[in-house]
Amino acid sequence: MLLFFRGPILSGFDLGYGDRGDGLIEISLLEHWRNVLTGASHWATTGYFYPYAGTLGYNDGYFLYGLVYSFWRLFADPFLADTLNIFTFKTIGFFAAYRLVSRSLGWGHRSALFVALIFTIASGMVIQAGHAQLHIIALLPVAMMLMIGVVRAERAEQKARARIGAVALAALLAAWLMTAYYMAWFTVLFSALYVLFYGILAMPLKPRAFAGAVRPHIATIAIGVVSFAVFIVPFLVTYLPKKWETGGHHYFDHVYNQVNPIDLINVGPDNYVWGWIFRLFRALVPNTGAAERIIDGEHVTGFPVLLFILILTAAWRIIVRRSAGPEQPVSPALRALALALIVSWLLTLKLFGHSLWYLVFRLAPGASGIRVVLRYQLFLVLPALLVVVAAYRAQAHRLLRTRSFVMGGLLALLVGEQLTGASAALLSRSVQRTALWAIPAPPPACRAFYVVAARKFEPMFGHEVLNSLYPHNVDAMFLAERWNVPTINGFSTFNPPDWAFANPQAADYESRVATYAQRHRLQGLCRLDMRQAEPWTMMPETPGTS
Repeated sequence: MLLFFRGPILSGFDLGYGDRGDGLIEISLLEHWRNVLTGASHWATTGYFYPYAGTLGYNDGYFLYGLVYSFWRLFADPFLADTLNIFTFKTIGFFAAYRLVSRSLGWGHRSALFVALIFTIASGMVIQAGHAQLHIIALLPVAMMLMIGVVRAERAEQKARARIGAVALAALLAAWLMTAYYMAWFTVLFSALYVLFYGILAMPLKPRAFAGAVRPHIATIAIGVVSFAVFIVPFLVTYLPKKWETGGHHYFDHVYNQVNPIDLINVGPDNYVWGWIFRLFRALVPNTGAAERIIDGEHVTGFPVLLFILILTAAWRIIVRRSAGPEQPVSPALRALALALIVSWLLTLKLFGHSLWYLVFRLAPGASGIRVVLRYQLFLVLPALLVVVAAYRAQAHRLLRTRSFVMGGLLALLVGEQLTGASAALLSRSVQRTALWAIPAPPPACRAFYVVAARKFEPMFGHEVLNSLYPHNVDAMFLAERWNVPTINGFSTFNPPDWAFANPQAADYESRVATYAQRHRLQGLCRLDMRQAEPWTMMPETPGTS
């Protein structure tokens, strides 16, 4: 935990994960759930994009995050509570991964500690930590333990225990979908492939024999499926209307965010062990825009070289040789895991401009909600570690007994190659508090507001396009949740159909606002511009609203 959180810790908890844009959007959504719990807001409608309803569906829902965050808000301001929320989920992930390996799989405490450590400090997760929704991967080992428990209880004829576990797993997955879609959807995709391969490897292929093998478990399966169908209703109510409205992502939105071959080991130029590879590669691609499309940004999700080699050789031993050592015959369950890992990974790979992901996009329900396919590599960290440990743990324990210094050096390298000088902790708590706490609350007559400028002086955020979209809109989102006064501004994965609030310095910004206000018959609209001596201005009523 110290390794992962060294950025926030060394800053005295001034720096939090995220940036001026996505970081404030996430905190705004967490504040929304706090308002829901206090009875100030409807659960599905945020304080931004007023007067649209069901606006939670334009972005990840952050449901479970919101519950944990609301607890920390009893003791901390929004920015510190956000960091403590991530700390909570990383802690859950560490101990859940440890218990999965040591207890559920029975592979011993040393193997469990190794998996939990690498799972927690994985290079890609550290670099992409600014995308707070990714930390929900902490629930993956929890889901795996529940699934293993259900299967074992079924086999032991402990039907009640199996069915309770199935209901718990259904509830977890539904809550996970309502929190962060990417990792939940990746879990479903991976699980479907795993079940497919396990069925081929372990189940009788003749229909009658297959039906006979499944029949004793039909009741438990049905209870799990029906429970999930019930628990997922809030998710469907929230997101299906927005999917129909926006159409989701198109396939060509995925193209620049699929896995290039070099992304398989892309740990970025700041990695302490392998960064030189990517500094050299970047030198060969001097164009910044081209570099971002090829190796920078979201592309930095790969596995360090040594671990990558171990993953491939472990998968080869399990899938092709069907042996993890003389005392470790490969079970169908382990072989199905390795097959699901390799096959699903290959689906994300882009070669010569083409990718098998097109088939996933066309055939898999919900695939249009995924844009950054590269994040699948972050999901694969835990399955990959399980494959490596399954294949090599006997040899590792033997080497630890006979050549402890060699094994110690290897383990040190496996840990060291995960470490990077890059940090996603970019959001300064003190800077944001100074700026946002200085803004006076809107006047009593204000029933909704919009922002021209929420800060007097501020450097450009990113480049001109980002600067025209983010600062004023995300400030408005945060302030709306803080004051419980809605704003017509906002910026999200998807925006309402007539959203037109980019570039507040443009000459036509006020006319765009006026058109929107008239179309939606808004009353009591006020304007915030912190550059003015009187920041708040009540706008005249539009015709037909009085």
